[in-house]
Amino acid sequence: MLSFDAPKFNFNLPWFLFDIVNAQLITTPLIPGDITDSKDIILTETPIPGLNYSPIQYTGGGNRKISFTLPLIKRNNTIGNVLLLKQFDQLRNQSAGLADVFSGQFTPNPKVLYYWGVGSVPLVYYVSKCNMTHKAGWTNQVGQPQYTDLEIELILDESHPLYKAEELFRKVSAFSGFISNNFNTIKTKRGERSV
Repeated sequence: MLSFDAPKFNFNLPWFLFDIVNAQLITTPLIPGDITDSKDIILTETPIPGLNYSPIQYTGGGNRKISFTLPLIKRNNTIGNVLLLKQFDQLRNQSAGLADVFSGQFTPNPKVLYYWGVGSVPLVYYVSKCNMTHKAGWTNQVGQPQYTDLEIELILDESHPLYKAEELFRKVSAFSGFISNNFNTIKTKRGERSV
């Protein structure tokens, strides 16, 4: 008999972003709240005189966008959460890697590798938003922030070679989902416990 039970692990991978340009792993003990995963489907309705409906044409797809808010809390009495903030600060400024201290004109912002919590293989994203809200009352004795809500928005780079792996993963997973979901539906109809 087929079994689609998920294996049980005694560990959890931590939440992380990998800053590709600066070769830095950014990880935090806290995880994002709800993660929004959006992609526009662009359709055009074409009105035709005398016709009782407007034919619809597919004109393209929008970019996949991932967005979330991440709490950054570090109750340190000297530097607060500044060291973590500066890792994120590099994502919203021009960067040329850690070897180059100062970036020049037309140096692009870093891209990141991300996959946590969105059901995809690791993919490369542009950072389109990295806003910080420093919480009132969470400042230490020397004036450094200790609690910051970080708003992140990432836009998928579909031209990157890793995206081909995502397309393959999508097809294989969709077919596996078709089999698994039908199997679970049949089990439920028979009164058996479904996973």
